[in-house]
Amino acid sequence: MSAVQKIYVQCNPLLDISAHVDAEFLAKYNLQPASAALVTEEQMGVYADLESKPDCVYIPGGSGLNTARVAQWVAQAEKGSLVSYTGCISDDKYGAILATEAEKEGVVMNLEKTDKAPTGSCGVCITGKDRSLIANLAAANLISAEHLKSKAVLDALAASKLFYLTGFTLTINVDYVIEIAKAAHAVGGKFMMNLSAPFIIQFFGEQLSKVLPYVDVIFSNDDEAREFSKAKNFETEDTLEIAKKTAAIEYNGPHGGRTVVFTQGHLPTVFVTPSGNGEVAVKPIAAEKIIDTNGAGDSFVGGFLAGAALGPVSYTHLRAHETPEHLVCRLLLEKKKKNIHLEVTIISTRQTN
Repeated sequence: MSAVQKIYVQCNPLLDISAHVDAEFLAKYNLQPASAALVTEEQMGVYADLESKPDCVYIPGGSGLNTARVAQWVAQAEKGSLVSYTGCISDDKYGAILATEAEKEGVVMNLEKTDKAPTGSCGVCITGKDRSLIANLAAANLISAEHLKSKAVLDALAASKLFYLTGFTLTINVDYVIEIAKAAHAVGGKFMMNLSAPFIIQFFGEQLSKVLPYVDVIFSNDDEAREFSKAKNFETEDTLEIAKKTAAIEYNGPHGGRTVVFTQGHLPTVFVTPSGNGEVAVKPIAAEKIIDTNGAGDSFVGGFLAGAALGPVSYTHLRAHETPEHLVCRLLLEKKKKNIHLEVTIISTRQTN
């Protein structure tokens, strides 16, 4: 069996404030169903409104931290042995909840603490099975070059082989992202990113273009892929064709080419690698078993990272849904795992040139 490869995740740590709302609530804050955006001054009241809901819950989040937590859980690794996470919070109530809960789950939290802004938060407005996300980055915006050069972060970088940053990190400082990419390649690791949300492509496209040549693996859902196709003038809405064109963008990494993985909800996940392309069918989940889709995309990447960390897994596919007790995942791998409480299926992936 191959040695376990440690995982480094960096993102904007946000405490999710989650509650069910109605269409009137979305209209009040000018939110669209199944959307993601940064908060405006006029929308700041959304967090207090969510906290007033009787079903409001607090979840350590931000897209990257969701992925880190799921990777740790899927791998069933000893706590503190596999996944490290880097970000910036404040020394306040929200920050304490976020850090404590993530550490309980086994993620090593290399957090900078600032007194210049409160811990970031994300309003999770659930309508039916959809969720609308509205983020206030606050302290997450203030991660510093000094923290990225701290011993804890440098040690985590040196020990890791799998590096994952979300597209949301491009909203802070693209140079920080490129530094992590170079650090990943310096140790022979793989640098992975996610397009994350349409607004990243729309408003941070220049930063994304600067980073793409360093990206070894890129993830996206089909909505983000179509937005990326529009921005790059690919002149296609076919997800696999967009993936092929994305893989062909300039690549300066050490791994022989870029891998692209695009999910499509209940439709097959498509992939392109340096050696071929294909798709992986999604096993259906009964609609009545799905509480909501919050974190499904983040969980997908968590499953991918866990599979890559534990052994020579070519492709993984993860679908997830929230239950009242815990996150339940369905993971399809090309390598069967033992002694792990998941539904695991060996699959073969058809590749075409």
